[in-house]
Amino acid sequence: MRPVLALAIVSLLIFSCNQAANKERPSAQYENKKASLADMERENPMKFLKVNGDSHVNLINKEVVEGTISNQATLAAFKDIEVRVIFKDKGGSVIEKDTRVVNDVVRPNATVDFKLKMKKPKGVASVTLDITGAVAEK
Repeated sequence: MRPVLALAIVSLLIFSCNQAANKERPSAQYENKKASLADMERENPMKFLKVNGDSHVNLINKEVVEGTISNQATLAAFKDIEVRVIFKDKGGSVIEKDTRVVNDVVRPNATVDFKLKMKKPKGVASVTLDITGAVAEK
């Protein structure tokens, strides 16, 4: 009877030690995956940043572009976002391109509104927006 009891106690101790070690490993794996995800997001801001907007002409004939930048990343924040404004005529041909920098920080899963005022080229029928660059915040 004693050998069975001793074997049961030793088995219980070994089983308990293995479970404690298993609880630590997933946390380390999670931290490694989280770090690699953050690095991937910081290196590819174009995959996670989207811009939407509209424009109108004000009283002094300036083109006013109002828009929203959204960050779909889960961990990375971005700043100094370069927004390319493309002016097109009625046929859809590009008349002029202008790049402006939005200095706000866009946090993960957040949006930022912006407003740009610029000289209106002649013959503009529509304006489109595109993001050409961004800097990942440390």
